[in-house]
Amino acid sequence: MKLLPSIAFNDFSGSAGNVTARKRGDKTVLSTRTKHSRKKTRFQASTRCRFTDTVRGFSRITEAQRQGWFSLARNLGTYSTSTGKTAISGHNLYVAINTYRRICGKPPCADPPATLKPSRSISYGDFWISPGHIEFTAIGNRENPNEVLHVAMYPAPSPAETGCWNKTVCVAIFPDTNWGDIDITRAFIKKFGAPLAIGQKVFITICWLDSECGYLKNFSQFVFTARETSILGNAAYRPRAKITMDDIIPRTVYSKTERCDYEFSNYLRITSNEIVAERLEGETAQSCNIPHKGLSSDFNYERSFQYARGTEEENYIIHYVCVIVLNSVSTRIHISMCVGMHTDHINTFGTYCVTK
Repeated sequence: MKLLPSIAFNDFSGSAGNVTARKRGDKTVLSTRTKHSRKKTRFQASTRCRFTDTVRGFSRITEAQRQGWFSLARNLGTYSTSTGKTAISGHNLYVAINTYRRICGKPPCADPPATLKPSRSISYGDFWISPGHIEFTAIGNRENPNEVLHVAMYPAPSPAETGCWNKTVCVAIFPDTNWGDIDITRAFIKKFGAPLAIGQKVFITICWLDSECGYLKNFSQFVFTARETSILGNAAYRPRAKITMDDIIPRTVYSKTERCDYEFSNYLRITSNEIVAERLEGETAQSCNIPHKGLSSDFNYERSFQYARGTEEENYIIHYVCVIVLNSVSTRIHISMCVGMHTDHINTFGTYCVTK
């Protein structure tokens, strides 16, 4: 539409070239008309190709299979998306379910599933969204082995952008959490090509999605601005505390350590570790001490009760041991026998609560 003058100059309306005029009360506002960049990113191209393949798949299934999808769609009634609810056809339901299956690494499903499982929203303990770390902590557990965490994001180039849920794209699928935590940092940079900048606004949609027959219904949505400290606790990012072979003295006159891989979560107060050690002559009976070189302040006095076993030569005799990490006056890992026959060579591994 061309810019046409009315009786008064201030009553211009319409567009001419890159200029658009519109009336706001008694005033005429001129603005630059936005042009589409017409650029196609590699991600957009792959997504469109995958979507096209899924759409064409519906024409290749049998009529009986198509009728099954039609019936399933009628029973579903409405289908929820990130922008609202809408009625869905059998064809669109086939495309939606199989699109999510492909995102989750599953092959397309020609037969309609017996039931559909709606996605679930999440809970979390805290969240870091900064240039160096994008990480949720204390996310609840999945309800069945087929559930995965579906994370979609959109980093807004302008802080003035609002309501950008239709611009979010799948950034990562997590088969499970890591002790309740998920680290999205690498996946985000791989998807968008650059880390966040402080003050940048990010739109996030995240949910538990059944990879076999799940559809988007319930989800959590967040709009955060990138900052150095966590969103809820206002805390600086701190990785989990670890003790590896590099942090200990593996051989002394009293003990020999073949493996030490100890990880401690301050937030959940749990440890996941594997220690293989042998008590040598001169050590106190029914105990083993592993000296370390001094640990971070995350460790002071950490105690956990763990299962252990002897070696093959000792018929894998089961023990119940107490593992204590000392990092103040004494700097050592102390393993003492609580229940079971004593063996000099033991292997303890697993995930346990830290009691002190």
